[in-house]
Amino acid sequence: MPYSLESLKQIEDHFEFIFILDRCTDNSEALVRHWFPNARIVKKEICKWRHSIAENFQIGFEMSKGDIICVHDADVTTPRNLLSLLVELRNDVASVAPTLLTCKEISFLNRLYYHWEKTRRFAPLGEEPRGALRLIRRECLQKVSGFKDVPSQDTQLDIDLRKAGYQSKVVTDVIYYHLRKFSFKKAVKSQIKDGRMRRQIKMPFWRVLGSAILRLRPGVVYGYLFKKQSNHPESNYCHR
Repeated sequence: MPYSLESLKQIEDHFEFIFILDRCTDNSEALVRHWFPNARIVKKEICKWRHSIAENFQIGFEMSKGDIICVHDADVTTPRNLLSLLVELRNDVASVAPTLLTCKEISFLNRLYYHWEKTRRFAPLGEEPRGALRLIRRECLQKVSGFKDVPSQDTQLDIDLRKAGYQSKVVTDVIYYHLRKFSFKKAVKSQIKDGRMRRQIKMPFWRVLGSAILRLRPGVVYGYLFKKQSNHPESNYCHR
């Protein structure tokens, strides 16, 4: 989180900041107050939705006031040229996101993943926006009733926006980085979870299978076909 907060500081003058501390048991609040003493902090003790990240996004959306909503995960950096994305939010474009890459300096596996994730460019229908960081027009988000209580709220948002006649766009020349450290175990779990999410949002199987083959992600197909979502709210973790 410290590296994420440090990079976020560069856009402090352009946004209001709302931090959702989701059942945190570490020093997240102290870190946030150190970097952003004037920010609004929501200390969430109970998850009322089944999917906590989606609930966090909706809480932030309802508390915010601006015409442009910026959602920002706790484990990603902020690109210096983030504000250049604002010019893309016109006409029928409701949401725009920079291109997310893995920070390859963290570990050898991260370096491998950094090169492998470029296979997104060859996935069926091309690369799509990811929820870790994006700018969204408030009026468009209001028209689709905000974020939904689903496991992949960002993908569901793109589906809802598309049905309402809007586009979601990825800008390739604006880059930001994921700071998490990868392991093979986490990678497998992530694939299975992604497959389960795609089934729940009713993504066509042909698209899931095509992407899994091209990107060498068999766990996604396994998760789509054989794993069901738990009926219980997501477990305790800290999310901003």
